[in-house]
Amino acid sequence: MLFSHDLVVMADDLGSNLHSDILSKGVFSKIYIFVVEYTLRTNPFIEVYGTEVNEMKYAAALKEIGSNTFSRQDVRDALLKMYSDYNVNSFNRHFSKLISHSIVESVGENLYVIASPDAAKGTYAYNVPSTELSDVESFMIEEFPSADFLVWETGQLNEFLDHLIAHNMIMVMVERELMNTVFECMKEKFPSVLLSPRQSDIQRYGTDRTIVVSRLSSRYPKNPKQRHGYSIEKLTVDMFAERMMKALVNTNDRPGALETAFRRHRINETKLFNYARTRRVDEEIRIAIGTAGIKLYTDEGSRQYAEED
Repeated sequence: MLFSHDLVVMADDLGSNLHSDILSKGVFSKIYIFVVEYTLRTNPFIEVYGTEVNEMKYAAALKEIGSNTFSRQDVRDALLKMYSDYNVNSFNRHFSKLISHSIVESVGENLYVIASPDAAKGTYAYNVPSTELSDVESFMIEEFPSADFLVWETGQLNEFLDHLIAHNMIMVMVERELMNTVFECMKEKFPSVLLSPRQSDIQRYGTDRTIVVSRLSSRYPKNPKQRHGYSIEKLTVDMFAERMMKALVNTNDRPGALETAFRRHRINETKLFNYARTRRVDEEIRIAIGTAGIKLYTDEGSRQYAEED
């Protein structure tokens, strides 16, 4: 049975053997903090991870890989190379824990990096909805429980912009076949509802309580935390692809908005560019990424600009 003081000793022993490069990347410090904090919260540690402190083995395995990016197979192979008695049946469970506790993060399809120790990135979620947005989402869930739809409000873009959006309109994105039905139902419930309006209509009729019904793309990256909310990948692409979003975020502001999104949130580059290609804005996004000086982990960015050493 392992308690926190045992882990501190074990962590210190391992720390003395880790090469300085892994320490400089924050791997050991993050895992050390995770192990101690988790143990203080749930004694005994053995109930979750077994008799060995597997996170310490993972730190050594990441050092063995010696690359900024790695796949699950890379980590698994390193563990088997270093520890002949490693139980591979527990690998997926342990690796998922490293992801959920922001020790490693996904940046592409089966591609991971060590999470930055000074930036607690997480899956994007909009957690401060207005009353109007919550009311619209509740209405949609009640009236169209099986429909695929997204709801968002223009005010949530302000996190990414220097020039704040004044009017907070509510956006409802639904499948093409449901647009007219949703529009007619909403007109009976809410005072101001527009269906796929032109920009001039928005400027003329848009208010803080205006609801805009528009078409939802058939294939898009979804938010695992919020079924009817934007994922960060879709949100960033839609700044370049969606008519309404483009009207709100001008061309000059988009590189800065992308930089903020990449800096603050965990972004899966593979999902982002797969969706961008379906919307035919992938090259435009690569240009904006280059303008913003964003360094990508996948090879998507190499088509547009060469990364600096």
